[in-house]
Amino acid sequence: MEPRGTKRKAEKTEVAELWNKLPRSVSSLRTEPALYSGPFPFYRRPSELGCFSLDAQRQYHGDARALRYYSPPPVNGPGPDFDLRDGYPDRYKPRDEEVKERLDHLLRWVLEHRHQLEGHKLLKWWAQSFLPGVPHVVAGFRNPEGFVCSLKTFPTMEMFESVRNDRDGWNPSVCMNFCAAFLSFAQNTVVQDDPRLVHLFSWEPGGPVTVSVHRDAPYAFLPTWYVEAMSQDLPPLSITPSPKD
Repeated sequence: MEPRGTKRKAEKTEVAELWNKLPRSVSSLRTEPALYSGPFPFYRRPSELGCFSLDAQRQYHGDARALRYYSPPPVNGPGPDFDLRDGYPDRYKPRDEEVKERLDHLLRWVLEHRHQLEGHKLLKWWAQSFLPGVPHVVAGFRNPEGFVCSLKTFPTMEMFESVRNDRDGWNPSVCMNFCAAFLSFAQNTVVQDDPRLVHLFSWEPGGPVTVSVHRDAPYAFLPTWYVEAMSQDLPPLSITPSPKD
C-alpha cells in the first residue's frame, strides 16, 4: 500500500513537468527609436580598478607587465609611415581560435584582486583607524596560494576616495552620524551602574538595533579583580611643592 499523499504528490509532479513544456509568451521590449527620444539618461562613467595583460604566448599576468602602449606621433611632425605587411608572416602569431577564452582572464583577475572590489573592507579599516587616530594602514595582499605578494599603504583620511564614485560604497558622514546616534542610545539605555549587569546590543541586517539585559555569565566580561580595584577609593594625590613656596 502506498503511503497517503504519494499519489497526489506524483500528480503534482506530472502537472509541473507538463507546465514547463508548454510554450509560454514572454514580455518584450519595443525598439522604435521614437520611444527613446527623451533626455539623455543618467550615466556614471566607469573607473579603472586595475588591469591584466597577456604576453605573446597569451599567458595571463595579473598586472600590466605585458601591456604595450601606443605613442602618438608629434602633432606638428610628419605622419606615420610604416608598412603593415612588414613582418606579418614572420613575427605575427595568430590567436588559436580553437581555444575559447571567453571571460576567463577577466574572471581570474577579479578572483585574484577581490580586495580591490571589497570597498567594505576599507570601511572596516577606516573605522578601526579613524576613531583612535591611526594615520596609516599597511595592507598585505595575498595571491590565491596564500602568499603575501604586495604591500600597500592607505592613508586613513584618504580611504573614502577609493569608493567615492561607487554607488554602493560607504559614506564616512553616514558612519559617524550613526556612531554618534548609537553612543547616545547606549548612554540613555545603560543607566544602572552594576558590574554584574550586562546590556547586550544586537543588530541584524535590515532591522533596528535591539538591546537585551543579562546578569553575570556568560555575558559578563569584567574580571573580579578589576571591579574590586575600581571600587576602592583612590589615594589622595601628593602635591608637589612649587619652587616659589
